[in-house]
Amino acid sequence: LMMTFVEDTMIQHVRELVETEFAGFDKITSQINKAFQYYQYHFPGKELPTFYAYVSGFNQSVVTTENIIGISLDKYLGRDCSYYRKLVTTPQYKILNMHKKKIVPDVAYAWAMTEFDEMNKATNLLGNMIHQGKMMYFVDALLPEMHDSLKIGYTKKQLEWCKKNEPQMWLHLVEKKMLYSSSRMDIVRYINDGPYTNGFPLESPARTGIWIGWQIVRQYMKKHPEITLPELMQNTDYQGILNSSGYFPE
Repeated sequence: LMMTFVEDTMIQHVRELVETEFAGFDKITSQINKAFQYYQYHFPGKELPTFYAYVSGFNQSVVTTENIIGISLDKYLGRDCSYYRKLVTTPQYKILNMHKKKIVPDVAYAWAMTEFDEMNKATNLLGNMIHQGKMMYFVDALLPEMHDSLKIGYTKKQLEWCKKNEPQMWLHLVEKKMLYSSSRMDIVRYINDGPYTNGFPLESPARTGIWIGWQIVRQYMKKHPEITLPELMQNTDYQGILNSSGYFPE
């Protein structure tokens, strides 16, 4: 089965595309190394993962185990890659983030999920928003110089939309009593990926709940400079984080 995969003409062609697109992979390697120097600074006792790059046949972009990170380079060939349009399981909104500048933030986020997702004690939308906000703050810590749009995978226009409509989004969640909803549908609507956030205007990006959670956590950490990144990642008192952040966009 493995030989069939390796000898498949499509896979061979994809490998050629990968070799061309990633001829200068050293730049990405050094960005990943720098990100994990920051990680080691915040978590000095932790073991650093080993990295592998490979061709997966358009499977998962980043795969992690206890101390290994695998990067599927054929998932980052660029928005114009002809194969992506043929993949029936890959919608357009996902293709927008299938380019090489997304590798490093995807790796940082995947590592956050590997290290801290089992600590997710969220039972309602607010908890999920702040849990995801912590994951994004971890990405901030590893990639302090990277633009927010790349970290979260929004276009510049989508990011601007979130900044401009932050007060209205927050008001909507409060007034509709969404924050304390534990309905799976409500959580999915604001946290999961998609073409836009269901219930918000069509110009909105998906995952606006994650974006708001990120702003809450940023404000919380700004107000409490004494709190370390490991302390934040261990904190599952989501209501406490919101209260202590003084978050109220206007």
